[in-house]
Amino acid sequence: MQVLAESSVVAKSPERAWLRPLLVWAYVGPSIMVAVTAGFLLAPFLGRRRAFWLLAPGWIRQVAAAFGIRRHLDGWEALPTEIRDGKQPAIFVANHTSLFDPPLIISTLPSRPVFIAKQELAFVPFLGWVIWLAGFIFIDRRRSARAIASLERAAQRIRNGQSIAAFPEGTRTRAGGMLPFKKGVFRLAWEAGVPVVPVGIHGGRWILPRDSWRVSPGEYLIRIGPPLLPQQFADHEELRIASEEAVQKLLANG
Repeated sequence: MQVLAESSVVAKSPERAWLRPLLVWAYVGPSIMVAVTAGFLLAPFLGRRRAFWLLAPGWIRQVAAAFGIRRHLDGWEALPTEIRDGKQPAIFVANHTSLFDPPLIISTLPSRPVFIAKQELAFVPFLGWVIWLAGFIFIDRRRSARAIASLERAAQRIRNGQSIAAFPEGTRTRAGGMLPFKKGVFRLAWEAGVPVVPVGIHGGRWILPRDSWRVSPGEYLIRIGPPLLPQQFADHEELRIASEEAVQKLLANG
């Protein structure tokens, strides 16, 4: 097990403070502007993705530490060497607990997966620019033809060696628990013929609840399960069901 902090127990404090997160958010605003500007300045020389990976993980770790978020990665060493080294592309599918899930996954998983993001995020100031630098895959969920074309481009990216991360629930829940997985990403895995790696996220919902800005210090655990191979299933629907069950198991075990 790769451990990024001393304990793997998700700790919860009795009350949610406001001063610390307020000060950190005040730092995040100007610092992300500096980081994004640096990314655009480096992009012509390094390429936008290399510029992103040079700057983003360290910046995210710094901000997480300032909030008091202690990251843990469990199960990574049990994955096949080819997936860990990035030589075998894979699709990592996780439950969605918090707005912090994408950056914390980016700063923790060594294989550098890119996310599938909804098209609307492309127009959010700074966030859209960061996503463009990272080379995330945009999906226009409101138009089925464009969504299918985006998935086909994503499948080609995967065949070319790019790992993907996705939240098949499609959104975060308010009451806890996990929503049923949507089928799109599993059709993508099926067409690309790449492993699906289940991921169970613990602690995110407590650290930053939905509709709240108050970030609480705590443990954030990313638990990795054994990969599921598409050829072991009759179709992408069976793969979807098996993946959902695998993530549920990872959540139940911690």
